[in-house]
Amino acid sequence: MSVLLDTDLLSLLERKRVPAKLAAWLEENDDALFVSVVSLAELQHGLNQAPETHRPSLAAWMDETRRRFAPATEPLTEQVLVRWKELLSELKAKNCTMTCEDSLIAATALFHGHTVATHNKRHFEPAGVSVIDPLD
Repeated sequence: MSVLLDTDLLSLLERKRVPAKLAAWLEENDDALFVSVVSLAELQHGLNQAPETHRPSLAAWMDETRRRFAPATEPLTEQVLVRWKELLSELKAKNCTMTCEDSLIAATALFHGHTVATHNKRHFEPAGVSVIDPLD
């Protein structure tokens, strides 16, 4: 099983004390982990909005995160974006909505056959993507 990490779990890795359950799960699944460029963009935006005093440490953490996941970063290719547009049509037919970021992450997972790892399972359930919460 391959796993696409949601932004919420990635952001927990910046904490001084990463939840033990998450750290163990990440170590156990290290070879199967992927991230989306969408999550990296969300994290970069958060860094850009952070107080000046926090930016140097956040920037160092972002650099390390990018290096760690460089070989496992899923881009927004044309095929992924076509799957995203199909997902939006499917959601509209069910009278459901998702945030733009979550729908792009879901479409990436659907296209590549990944399971989404998130602590916000309900955000992804409308997409019909396989979802797990390593913190449960």
